[in-house]
Amino acid sequence: MLALDLPGFTILETSHLGNTVFITISPTRSEAYCPGCSTPSRQVHSHYTRQLRDLPLQGCPVELRVRVRRFRCSVPSCRRKTFVEPLDGLAERYAQRTSRLTDILRALILRVSSHVGTYLAERLAIPVSPRTLLRLVDRSQPTPGKLRVVGIDDFALRRGRTYATLICDLETGEPVDIVWSRNAEPVRRWLEEHPEIEIVARDRATSYADAVNTALPHAIQVADRFHLVRNVMDALKEVVDSRRWTLPQPAAMAEHHSSPDPQASKRALVSRQQARKEAVAQRRRERYEEIHRRYRQGESLRSIARTMGLDRRTVRKYLRAREVPAYAPRAPRQRKIDPFLSYLRQRWEAGCHNARRLYEELVTLGYDGALSTLRQVISAWRAGSGQPSDPVPPAPLQWRDVRRLVLSVPERLCAKQKENLALLLDLNPPLKLAHTLAQWFRRLLRERRADELARWLEAAAASNLSAFRRLAKTMSEDVAAIRAGIELPWSTGPVEGHIHRVKLLKRLGYGRASLGLLRARVIGR
Repeated sequence: MLALDLPGFTILETSHLGNTVFITISPTRSEAYCPGCSTPSRQVHSHYTRQLRDLPLQGCPVELRVRVRRFRCSVPSCRRKTFVEPLDGLAERYAQRTSRLTDILRALILRVSSHVGTYLAERLAIPVSPRTLLRLVDRSQPTPGKLRVVGIDDFALRRGRTYATLICDLETGEPVDIVWSRNAEPVRRWLEEHPEIEIVARDRATSYADAVNTALPHAIQVADRFHLVRNVMDALKEVVDSRRWTLPQPAAMAEHHSSPDPQASKRALVSRQQARKEAVAQRRRERYEEIHRRYRQGESLRSIARTMGLDRRTVRKYLRAREVPAYAPRAPRQRKIDPFLSYLRQRWEAGCHNARRLYEELVTLGYDGALSTLRQVISAWRAGSGQPSDPVPPAPLQWRDVRRLVLSVPERLCAKQKENLALLLDLNPPLKLAHTLAQWFRRLLRERRADELARWLEAAAASNLSAFRRLAKTMSEDVAAIRAGIELPWSTGPVEGHIHRVKLLKRLGYGRASLGLLRARVIGR
């Protein structure tokens, strides 16, 4: 917005002194309303000049000189004999800067520190001091509106010493207030001020559970799913670290991983590749038929793309095609070893089958690729000539591998890691039981099968694993909130996101911070 954009005012004079632009303006309205009796008046008593700082113009500070009028009140019984006309839309009463300049400075201090805000304001030709920026912050207690679903979680003011509780409206995803403690009593007092709350998402801290039970006995408590998984994985980690487990021997691993028939492995690989190609072709055919069916029913390209999650150009391409589009195979990429394949083939046919020796010869000829690339080429030639390649024995499992395999998500493990994990669990029944319980809980949580929770708690309580027995006992005391966490979509995820933002705001406000300023920055009024 330019400084000359002043609706409701007329420009009388402009001048320039040094680096500052002075603009003299006057209101265009002919009357004003008395603030005491709300009666309009046209009788001007006197004039005076009011100076206001405004947004910069072409990189120069701007100062407005407003010719303000004082009116007489025409009502004899009114206590106000004279009054000053308000500058509606331009500045507040007694303000020394325009409202739009104040809004920009307030937005600046709510996002950066006072010293950084001062530096940025000076670069924008708005000279201001750090103290002035801090005075612009509204640090009053927020008054949130009607709340139905809230999430609460704690964050550290001073790690290990003092903590606070952030409260968010989960329906809007915005923070509404901060309680400067994570104990039950302050949180209970805040919840009692909002009896309209119906659902509270929380972690498994007993202080929050007690506060909600006391203040809002009718509210549904939802245990956060992330914290539930974390509790189960902590129990599994305790089992893993409780003893030295038996590791599979390298001979057993080699026997398990070896393939007695190389040709059978090659045929299995080809069949898997063919199956993947057929699956891709089937999905492409179904997408082609679905797009044409929707288009025949009258749906637009935009609607089809939005519903099926496709780009409109993809939908248009499928509609223009008379049959299912076939994708051309990608052109092979040029490898570093390709220019040396003719020499490598000559040496291979001459009887040199040692990969290390061939690699050294290629390096002298200018090859700067990896030895593994050369081994891949030679392996294919060995398979074609029927000469078996030297088997690479699997590396023995180390103690650090146990932690990585057992605590990792099974879906993220490769086939060899899954086989190693199966060997490890078969040798250690207690570890296998703990791993089974952990994956069972993850599965019932992911698939929202709340009816299995009771059976899982019974299995965990009946196990000979102390970590899972303790976990089953504490979960049984909070089973209603855990069941609600499995069934309902609410969680403390938005609260965790805002807590991550709070950590940044705390560092930005280092040196000139206060709890009121932190609250204003977090709430973002």
